[in-house]
Amino acid sequence: MTEEFKIYIDRLKGGLVQKIEGAFHPSFLEVNEEELQFEQPVAVRGEAYLTDDHLILHLSAKTFAEMPCSVCNKMIQAPLAIANFYHTEPFTEIRDAVYNFGPALREALLIEIPRTVECNQGKCTSRETIEPYMRPETRQETYFPFADFDLKE
Repeated sequence: MTEEFKIYIDRLKGGLVQKIEGAFHPSFLEVNEEELQFEQPVAVRGEAYLTDDHLILHLSAKTFAEMPCSVCNKMIQAPLAIANFYHTEPFTEIRDAVYNFGPALREALLIEIPRTVECNQGKCTSRETIEPYMRPETRQETYFPFADFDLKE
């Protein structure tokens, strides 16, 4: 368990709040893919505190994911951020009164990865090249299959 992600439950008793702030190396994200890379540190701010029977984490985090542009395949940096992320952990699930919040933060960040990104703020210069091969956009009318049914008896 990495020391920087540890929260000691005994230190939070009596209404104390642990401030969490720092820039963590992205290796804790455990992403080893060719088309998804994290090279920038993960900036995290937040706090941890106790309720009657739960540990509460309130975090915000941001970093950059390097992904290929969906049009030209050039690797670009896409911003990745979570704001006001809350995570609760029951005391019964915390072993040895030490909680590692790294896996919860990892999951919250990875869920926010966009499916596709496009360079130049969504206006890739290569889009013109592939435009002739794209299907023309057609507008479909909304169909209501049961609109003619009379539901009154």
